[in-house]
Amino acid sequence: MSEIILSDYFYGDESEQFIYFRIPRLLITSPRFKHLSTDAKLLYGMLLDRMSLSAKNNWYDEDGRVYIYYTVEEICGDMNCGRDKAMKLLAELDTGKGVGLIERIKQGQGKPTKIYVKRFTTRAVPPPAPPEPDSFMPIPEVDFSDVQKSEKPTSRGRKSRLAEVEKSDPNHTNRSHPDFSHPDPSISPRYPPYGEMDGIDRNQIREELKENIDYEHLRSQCPYDDVESLLELMVDVVSSTASTIRIGGEVLPLGPVKERFRQLDSSHIEYVIDSLKQTTTKINNIRAYLLTVLYNAPVTIGPYYSAAVRHDFG
Repeated sequence: MSEIILSDYFYGDESEQFIYFRIPRLLITSPRFKHLSTDAKLLYGMLLDRMSLSAKNNWYDEDGRVYIYYTVEEICGDMNCGRDKAMKLLAELDTGKGVGLIERIKQGQGKPTKIYVKRFTTRAVPPPAPPEPDSFMPIPEVDFSDVQKSEKPTSRGRKSRLAEVEKSDPNHTNRSHPDFSHPDPSISPRYPPYGEMDGIDRNQIREELKENIDYEHLRSQCPYDDVESLLELMVDVVSSTASTIRIGGEVLPLGPVKERFRQLDSSHIEYVIDSLKQTTTKINNIRAYLLTVLYNAPVTIGPYYSAAVRHDFG
């Protein structure tokens, strides 16, 4: 009997000496095969390995189906078991008594039994994948009461801004609403008030907003990165498929917010960029801050520049 040497590494052509049996993963993981014994699963892998001999020996029936020969004696020798155990394992796999992974056809007259090894799949429906988050992420609540510390205020205080929001739509400030909700997608007005933008091209929205804010003019007057970042944030809002959005700590219906963002022009963008330059306090959530400033820009731009003029000439 030849000696078996155990070593840590493969050297030279030693790797070619190892051929492995393949056992389908579903035999281990599928509930359908949980009752199947481990030895029966191993035997199925050994039967699959025998399939490679079919092409060499032209083992095909009149319908072109592949079969193999694997006698009980060979199974006993390979699995080191008795005849009764080998017959039991074949029965576990057989179509008649077992799970149907093989079909045995006796030929008689001293000829070995044909074994058809069957492929299998499960028809179990996989669990649905979790829904992908909207490209427009929920905005955490941010306290803006201490954002402005410079001599030139950039926007109104938190209380006045919240008062404006409540007046604009007092029926949609209930904090019990989730950040985003999705109503019946069959509703499709011209500019859907609750964010149903299915079929609307994001690039189309981007071009619309670029025209609204006179994008080329802004690029010549303001830093490119600032203009581009604000534009992308506006596109996120207008193309969102959510129904609500958090602005300045308040949950608002997205429809009116979209309409206000569509009303922004170059002067509003310049105002927001100028406000950023004047802000000296660290802003922890810049996205939430910019959302609030953009939303309030049509209301606060006038008082902001009036205050600046009074400061300069007062």
